[in-house]
Amino acid sequence: MLVILSGCAAVGKNTVINTLLGEENSTFGFMPTYTTRAPRPGEVEGFPYHYLTEEQFREKIVSGELFEHEFIHTSYYGSSRKLLAKALASGKTIIKDIDVKGAVNLAKILKGEVKVVTIFLYIGKDELERRLTGRGDSAEQIKIRLGRYEEEMSYLDSFDYRIENVCLEETVKKVKEIVLAEQNR
Repeated sequence: MLVILSGCAAVGKNTVINTLLGEENSTFGFMPTYTTRAPRPGEVEGFPYHYLTEEQFREKIVSGELFEHEFIHTSYYGSSRKLLAKALASGKTIIKDIDVKGAVNLAKILKGEVKVVTIFLYIGKDELERRLTGRGDSAEQIKIRLGRYEEEMSYLDSFDYRIENVCLEETVKKVKEIVLAEQNR
């Protein structure tokens, strides 16, 4: 099963994923995304992204390796067929974070190939600004990301589940409950 976690920038997608992956005897695996953006402090090659030049990214598009790709916040992001196959071969429940458009597109593309569950994490706009500022985004990046808030929130009803991420422990608990319920369907 592939669990797609989406929502606005700085909503806590990677924090939730890191918590799930870091639990003892975790049943979750991870699928990284390709991107052309530079790594943030603490990010390493392969988790949460494979960092490419624009030329390398275009080669992945031309070769057909990407299921979907988007240009978001000044950089390209894309989901790889090879990386998904490798992740699913682990036998774990794969969790992937992806932007809202990419999540909707990927879920449609994969329908019938693999079970996909989509979860939208959200927070209020004021909290989003606080988190963006707190993680050290530039004023330009904060403006761009806040400017996309309404558009991203407009996708809320396109997802199987919605969780307001105000408490990490509660959000992680809800994600695990959703996954268990979906596994038992």
